Order: sequence, then structure tokens, then C-alpha cells
Amino acid sequence: MRDSNIMDTHPLSGAFLSNKLLRLVETIADQGEVLLASAQIAIPPRAISTVLMIGEVENVTAADIANGLDQPHQLATQRVDLLIKLGLISKHPHPTDSRRKVLELTPEGQAQFTLMMKMLAQIRDAMDALYEELGVDLASVAVKAVKALKARPLVERVEG
Repeated sequence: MRDSNIMDTHPLSGAFLSNKLLRLVETIADQGEVLLASAQIAIPPRAISTVLMIGEVENVTAADIANGLDQPHQLATQRVDLLIKLGLISKHPHPTDSRRKVLELTPEGQAQFTLMMKMLAQIRDAMDALYEELGVDLASVAVKAVKALKARPLVERVEG
């Protein structure tokens, strides 16, 4: 993959933030996949946050994951189904609501969770060093940008 594309230098470059951020996301996901594989972590990179919630939140359901991660319910369900297929999590009836299914780590999932947590701490440290190198905490800026755009959508900003 090239380091840049035509939208990086185009006079209207500022209008192509989503293009740049998608490339950043893909770069991080691709490099994260390599890191996970090198640590014998079988959790798909895009399901890491799902496994984190299952490992840390008691009686968590797919709906809780969708809400907690601000994802469409269908996406959360697809990730849960994949993790079940990989043998990393299982579903059980909710203790107080039989209509809901609680997700929990299997023994293999727990072992993977432990490896994942160790790797996430290392990745956090590497990202902190990257933010220092760049002179900006990208994670904080991204959260602020999402909040700002939800408070005042792009259409309002364009219309003035």
C-alpha cells in the first residue's frame, strides 16, 4: 500500500477526511492483525472490543455490546456469532430474563483474553508513543470530533 494518495495533496484535500481516516483504520487493523498473530491471539482484530466487553462485563448480551460500542446490533451479532464459531465464547440464558442470552468466554476464550489484555497494554503504550511523536492524541481528538459532529452535523456546518 502506498503512503499517500491523490486526496492527500488535492486542493480540496480537507473534504476527504473520511478517506484519510479509513486508510488509518485499515493500516492499524492490518498491523494489529500481524501483532495478534505474532502473539498467537486468534481473536479477529475487529472483534477485540467485543471480547473485551465479554471478558469484563458480567451478564453482557449482544445488545449490550452494540450499545456499549455504539455499533449496529447486526454487526455486534455477527461478531458474536463468529466468536462462537471460533470457540471463544458461548451463550447462556440470562439469569433474570430468559429472552436474553448472556455471553461468556469459554476456557479457550479466557486464555485468549489473557493474551489479548497483555497485547493491548503493549499496543496502548505504542500508540501513546505515536501520539507523542505526532504531537496529538488521535484517540482523544477522534472522540471529540464524533461528539462535535453529533452535536452539530456536517449538513448544518455546510449550510452555515
